[in-house]
Order: sequence, then C-alpha cells, then structure tokens
Amino acid sequence: MPNHRIDLEYDGTDFRGWQVQPGQRTVQGELKRVLERIFQEEIHLVGAGRTDAGVHALAQVASFATRASRRSAPVLRGLNAMLPRDIRVLRVSEVPFGFSARHDALSRSYRFQMLRTPSALWNRFFFLLPSDVDVDAMSAAAALLVGEHDFTAFVASDAGDRCSCVVERSVVTGDGSAIRFEITANRFLHNMVRRLAGFLVEVGRGRLAPQDVSEILRTRDRNRGGPCLPPNGLFLVEVRYPESLEPRLVDDAGVSP
Repeated sequence: MPNHRIDLEYDGTDFRGWQVQPGQRTVQGELKRVLERIFQEEIHLVGAGRTDAGVHALAQVASFATRASRRSAPVLRGLNAMLPRDIRVLRVSEVPFGFSARHDALSRSYRFQMLRTPSALWNRFFFLLPSDVDVDAMSAAAALLVGEHDFTAFVASDAGDRCSCVVERSVVTGDGSAIRFEITANRFLHNMVRRLAGFLVEVGRGRLAPQDVSEILRTRDRNRGGPCLPPNGLFLVEVRYPESLEPRLVDDAGVSP
C-alpha cells in the first residue's frame, strides 16, 4: 500500500486553519478534496501541525496512504493545477509504509513576525507592534525559554497535565523595521507560540523583565503569561524527521518519480 508525503506552503489568511471542519474552508479539506479526485478513493490525510485560523506555513508536511500507485511528479502537477492559489505543493514523495507526518516528527519550528511601522503590503504576514520595543531585552527573555519546561502559563485554556515541552532553540532578531521570534521544540501547545510572542512584546515594552520568564514558568500563572497575539504573524517554517525517514530526491525537479 503506497504511502505518500506532501510538503506544502500556504497563506492561512482565508482559511479556518489546517484541520477539516464542517462547512468551513480549511487547508486539509482543500487538499483532501483534490487528492480524492486524483486517486479516486477516500484519503485519510495527516498533517504535521494543526495550524489555527489565519496561521501560515512555509513548510507544512502531510502524509497519506493509498490503494492505487501514482508517480509523484504527475501528482504534484495535478495538485498545483487544481488547488486554490493560496496553497502550493512544493514536493510529493513516496515514503516508507507507516510514516506519519505528525507522529514521526522530531521537532517543529515556528516564526512570529512583527513590524515596527505600518505597512500596506505586509499586513497579512506581520503583527504591527503598538509601540517601539527593546529587541535586546526580548532576545534575553527568549533565550531563557530553551530547555524542558512546563508551559501551562502560555496556554490559552486548561491543557491538563501534559504541558511539558522541550525547546531546542528560541531567538529574537531585529532587521530594520522587522522583528522575528523563532522557536523550535519537540511539541507545541494550543496558542503557545502566540502567547510567548505576546510575553516577549511585553518585555520589549518594558512592562516585564527578561528574568520574569523563569518565575512565570515556575508558577504556571496564565494571568502573567502574556497576551495571545493575532495569527497573521505566525508561520510554521520547518518540520524535522529522522534522517532515515526523509524522502530521497532522484530527479532535477526535486521530486521522486
């Protein structure tokens, strides 16, 4: 039974998120609809990350198994011909049976983008800061997130006892009018990145100190965890898998035949 991996990007502005929802336009729903036209069978599609409404992706990964065998290059062309313009498939490849885009992922990386000055062009992809911020202070606070922590304080609602995440990388960088918060972890909780970004903005505005993050993590106080920023600045930028599960590229187009 052939198993397939899809790497794709999308502008999440006009979607109600990744996951299929009755009566709503979703990324998973659009992909599933087109894949079922191509393969002429029901498709169970699994995504690496369930991005929320309005969240974008530069490197989402999805997987699905089929009864029928199809060459990847024609599937890639068919998908991009039939999908809406705000979804673009970058690669289709055959992967080992049992591969799951969600469960086999080692880590996921997100980027939250902010602007210091208004822009007519980038409103869909950046959060406009309400005032200027201290990037060095934000960077110092972000560095303290690295390691294994209980992130209860940065979850929008009660997530039970499973709030421990291992953060591998957490950095804030500034470039002209743009500021970027990038974070990599083994797993993320609902709204966690947007609330962490909100906390970092509060640090940048001088309302909190960088070292406050350690106390907030320890006390698990949601009231001090920072506001949940809007989704338009958030991107899923990478999903990492064991090297043995990465697809082997065999042609000039970067697509397995």
